[in-house]
Amino acid sequence: MEDLIGRFKTYLLQALELNAPLSKPKKTGSLPFFLLNAYDIHQVSLLGNDFIVLVAKHGEELTPATVKKHVDMVNSKLGMRSIFVDASISSFNRKRLIEYKVPFVIPGNQMYLPDLGVDLREHFSKRISKPVVFGPSTQAVILFALTSPLIGPVNPTQLADKLGYSRMAMTRSITEIESAELASVTIAGRERLVHFDKSRRDLWEKALPHMKSPVKKHVWLNKIDDLPLCRAGLSALAEYSMLAHPKMPEYAVAEKDWKTIQRKHSGDIAAHKDEAACKLELWSYSPLLFSKDGIVDRFSLYLSLRTVEDERVESALETMMEDVPW
Repeated sequence: MEDLIGRFKTYLLQALELNAPLSKPKKTGSLPFFLLNAYDIHQVSLLGNDFIVLVAKHGEELTPATVKKHVDMVNSKLGMRSIFVDASISSFNRKRLIEYKVPFVIPGNQMYLPDLGVDLREHFSKRISKPVVFGPSTQAVILFALTSPLIGPVNPTQLADKLGYSRMAMTRSITEIESAELASVTIAGRERLVHFDKSRRDLWEKALPHMKSPVKKHVWLNKIDDLPLCRAGLSALAEYSMLAHPKMPEYAVAEKDWKTIQRKHSGDIAAHKDEAACKLELWSYSPLLFSKDGIVDRFSLYLSLRTVEDERVESALETMMEDVPW
């Protein structure tokens, strides 16, 4: 433990030129025993800001959802922002902590302190900036590249034929993708060609900050007979993991198709969700584009559930993404 604390202080000195002595905070007695047992708790002042430092005591890696829950509890009890410190965590869990905006330090490897504008990785630091969020058509192109092996470069017309968007929309999407440095774009005659030359894992990891949940709205139905739906939400996650199926089945449909469904099946719309037979998500793009066996694709499902603060869901999502055949 002392070694990890010493490495934390050394990392602050080497990376930020901050000599930051640690002290024991007051009021730690107000914290529940399980937190006192899980962390060595200190206080530190960084660039004029006081923080609580939660140094993990045990070697077992905690899930990001659990860390966030612990950090929020300490913040509330002690009235200061907390920094999570551990010897190592997986790259996937680091990304999840960043998505949760949980400050953390892995001495010698990574430092994420959003309150101070610090995002330091492998001794290179940069000011945190909010990435551009892709629109539905651009996100659809990325998902197409992730779910359908592309042989060589493709042009906007080919993408439009595959995804059901206009050629102009695909041209704009290619521009967005090129700007985000997610693919190479070349010119052949009068055509722009996009080539996804990264591995699927690299593409997913680099595109993730630009992507958002496809879910626009929820509605509830009394029945789903003869509707072009895919299993989504917790129903889909149960198919991809050991998570139990929800009591109420969950499905997805493109938002643009909802008006037709609403007109033809108005009598099937539940007046109250507690009386419904199923939950329906309205998506910004068609879930049928990338579904398989009537289940939405893993990437879209991850995007739709990644903000759910439930440790069971968090764990199931991690299992699902670990099982992706990269």
